[in-house]
Amino acid sequence: MLADLVEVTTPEGIVLSGAYFAPTGTKRSGSVEAILFFHGDSGNFYSSLYLELGQRMAKRGIAFLTGNRRGHDHVANGVRGGALAGYAFESVGDSRADFGAWLGLLRERGHKRIAIGGHSGGAVRATYAQATERFANVVAVIPVSPGEYDHEGIISLHGDDFLTPFRDSERHIAEGRSDTLLRPGIPWGSTWSARTFVDCFNPDNRYSVTTHAANTGCPTLFIFGSEECTIGGAQELPVCGAAHRSLASANYPHTQVRQIPGANHAYTDREYQLFEMMSEWLDGV
Repeated sequence: MLADLVEVTTPEGIVLSGAYFAPTGTKRSGSVEAILFFHGDSGNFYSSLYLELGQRMAKRGIAFLTGNRRGHDHVANGVRGGALAGYAFESVGDSRADFGAWLGLLRERGHKRIAIGGHSGGAVRATYAQATERFANVVAVIPVSPGEYDHEGIISLHGDDFLTPFRDSERHIAEGRSDTLLRPGIPWGSTWSARTFVDCFNPDNRYSVTTHAANTGCPTLFIFGSEECTIGGAQELPVCGAAHRSLASANYPHTQVRQIPGANHAYTDREYQLFEMMSEWLDGV
């Protein structure tokens, strides 16, 4: 595997690490020169899925940067000498600064037409960040398996299993304990601070992927695995199925919504199909 280990620093002083795959093959049709891709919640840039995507894209003549967001791992270092960071303390809104820092690196390396994307929570952040920032040089967005952050929708999916920890989080915040950690297991297994849990799934739906998908301002491809979207299936992830149904129903003219048959949320044994779907779509951008 040939990749450059790279770092950027956000405006707040948080150092983020990543891997840059320079293009090695002859570029096919399509104008996208590079892809910036963010990992899922509590993950990191060196997941085997993202490294494999990087190697394959480079062979197709497209640079690929898999970068940490500040929400890497459950808990991580933030600003030197400052508060802890990591997914437990990350706001989706922070993604704008993280994408901005990494896009600066790609522009420094000469890339002018860039696609941004991400997997799972990284997909939510790619959609939100592009919709709210309209980054220069970003000409496409590829969110893979985002969840729908819709407060009432999550209640309808999970009921009191979600409402109880949400109300507990609101109480912790009101009583000055916003950094209290919880692991509710809903809407997926992770660790959140009370502040982050309420921010993420706020009743104002501030991070709704369907809402922000309307405003990306460029071609946008949403990809899902069929297994994560199958209601009642053994590998169902309800918020992803909700996002798939909502986006398909919205049918925005600049978006496409596709499924990979047999794929679960991690794309286990479907990594190549994910790469092919991304690559072929990029040929038309």
